[in-house]
Amino acid sequence: MSITSPTRTDTFRAGAITRVRGVELVDIPRLEPGAGEALIRIEATAICTWEQRSYSGAQENTFPFIGGHEIAGIVESFGPGYTGPLVPGDRVALGAAACGACHWCHTGRDQECAQHYAGAVEYAQGWGPGGFAEYKIHPANGLYALGDVPATSGALTEPLSCALHAAKLSGVQVGDDVVILGAGVMGLMNVIAMKRHGARVIVSEIDPVRLEKARQHGADLTIDATKVDPVQAVIDATEGRGATIVVAAIGHPSANEQGQAMLAKRGTFVVFASAHPEVPFEIHPNKLHNHEKRVMGVVSSDQADLALAARLQRTGQVDLSTLIQNVYPLERLQDALEESIEPGSYRIVVEA
Repeated sequence: MSITSPTRTDTFRAGAITRVRGVELVDIPRLEPGAGEALIRIEATAICTWEQRSYSGAQENTFPFIGGHEIAGIVESFGPGYTGPLVPGDRVALGAAACGACHWCHTGRDQECAQHYAGAVEYAQGWGPGGFAEYKIHPANGLYALGDVPATSGALTEPLSCALHAAKLSGVQVGDDVVILGAGVMGLMNVIAMKRHGARVIVSEIDPVRLEKARQHGADLTIDATKVDPVQAVIDATEGRGATIVVAAIGHPSANEQGQAMLAKRGTFVVFASAHPEVPFEIHPNKLHNHEKRVMGVVSSDQADLALAARLQRTGQVDLSTLIQNVYPLERLQDALEESIEPGSYRIVVEA
């Protein structure tokens, strides 16, 4: 799909978080892509927890901060030398880049490449991933074709890729009993990813609305942790074995404790969510040793995960529109951020 872009001016608008719960619209001089780069007209950017924490003050950051790393947009132009399959007018998701030449790229772990976050911007008016804006320069090899996927849904390609990355690293197999702790946006992304691998997915959550959302997105069994002991419920649901894999999609001490307690022998506990403020993580070495259990952290995604996340949407296998709660124009970025930090919210998207 090719889309014609409107005429550009000499500047473009961006939304900068200038202080805790403070936002300003700023003008950025128009940029042109260099070699290996593309100019993207941003259509939609979803608000992730990083932006939420920066805005609310739950996580320290340097202001002014031009956030937004879950981005979909239209290719305006490429810098010199681009020979890839994309053309101006294509809708793409923006994601990780890679140099293709370092140790990490050569060993299939491009997520560790120094170019992974090469799309960050440094303007006089602020720094950050740069999605809260009308335009952005991005590495050309960090673009993923979306076809006819709506931009608002396509903006969720990056978070889906993170869940696909977690599923891949967990080693999930068909028939595994997988528990997801938490049914926020990323909890549901993990439900989607694990179901793609043929797992039986159990979700534990304290919010009945989110439990229903988990069922709508394919959870085979849901546990209301306010009514029953989630550890015992998982043990009972798995014929006494425990879960093959537990994914902590919330950064809370209870998730760490319960997740390890409900894990089967040779099971894997996946620390998916970060914690702010950081919380202690207690591990009992003998329990890991005696039952060959694993505890692993996962973060972000690699280019293969991003390509898969885009393709699953492009081919109609996954629809992420059900995870979008509301859409705001860029000039109402502050309203969007305020709604995004409300308890129980799902993805809020900002359209440029």
